[in-house]
Amino acid sequence: MSDSQAQSLHEPIPPTPSRLLADRTVVLQKYPLRRPMSWRHSLVSRPLLHRILPLLSPSPSDTPSASFYRLYQFFVIDWTVQFRNELEYFWTRSEPAWALSALPDPYPTNKPNTSSATNSDEALQYAIMAGLCYIMEKAYNRLIMRGLPRDAPPIVDDFEELQARPKHPESVPAWAEAVVPLGEVMDIPDSEGNVPTDEGADEDFLRFGVRVATPHWVFV
Repeated sequence: MSDSQAQSLHEPIPPTPSRLLADRTVVLQKYPLRRPMSWRHSLVSRPLLHRILPLLSPSPSDTPSASFYRLYQFFVIDWTVQFRNELEYFWTRSEPAWALSALPDPYPTNKPNTSSATNSDEALQYAIMAGLCYIMEKAYNRLIMRGLPRDAPPIVDDFEELQARPKHPESVPAWAEAVVPLGEVMDIPDSEGNVPTDEGADEDFLRFGVRVATPHWVFV
């Protein structure tokens, strides 16, 4: 499947927060720390012939949505190492389709009603995803404003030249800005079951009605 074909199809929505928190080991086993390139790819269903005879086509390419959904899962189960790994991996993909502002809406139709007094698990998921976009914006713009663009080479020979380049900050996608806060605040515990107070909760998630600790978003 080519990049353009993968982008034209919707990645399957990942499990809701309650399902992820019910059994964290599912994510731990699905995305092992070793050989990340074995699971960094699109999950869009491939044509039947390619599934039966995989050697007929190359492995499916990765997509921004697939990476974002992995980041969301690592965040919900509080897997710090993989969260930071995926956050940095998304950053290194400097193609236009991987601009944060271009990240596709997880719910382009039938959006969860986040403002309802009785929040659904899908509404909580959507609110978390919106908050994650703001975390990504903060993490990426920290580096961009310091003179490290997303297309910087792995080894920088002339950092002054990089700093002199025009800076192009990332921005959250329009759908994330439009997400309405949850009708009531909902908690996401850490891996030990702890939930922060309102004063200790992350402001980027609390604005959407999600009470959760700030993830470790600083890298490089």
